[in-house]
Amino acid sequence: MVRLGDRFPEGGKAEHVTRQLVPGQVLYLFCQFTHPPKEKYLVLVSVEPGPLLFVVNSRVSPFIADRPDLSKCQVMLAASDYAFLDHDSFIDCSRAISLPEDEITSQLIADLGRMRGTLSPTTRQQITRVVQAAQTISPAHKRAIELALAPGDVAVSGQD
Repeated sequence: MVRLGDRFPEGGKAEHVTRQLVPGQVLYLFCQFTHPPKEKYLVLVSVEPGPLLFVVNSRVSPFIADRPDLSKCQVMLAASDYAFLDHDSFIDCSRAISLPEDEITSQLIADLGRMRGTLSPTTRQQITRVVQAAQTISPAHKRAIELALAPGDVAVSGQD
């Protein structure tokens, strides 16, 4: 089966990926930082000065659930609100992951389907509130995320 992304010329794919790499975009990437390395949903929460992402998990781990300062940093993504999800999931806003932009873009250019959609304004606001209260996020990252997820930056797509 031929996918729409297969019809893009290589330069067109790179240009499309660059335009779509905006705060609030949900990506499905192969992650070397997990143990073991595996495919994960990630939310791009800031692009300046470099990409910052939050990991999406299918459940809140017991380690996090047992620590109030970490458990309050989880934002639920309801499967009913996001067509790309099979079940309710949780954005872990307690730890910002920094990945090189070329690592992200190379995976997206190879498979445009790894861009799954963007977060709703409500979810973006929830993330911003949680991040501001997070004790585990640096002030610089808090500010970058708050500015990046501010209302009006990105149109919502990829939802049913």
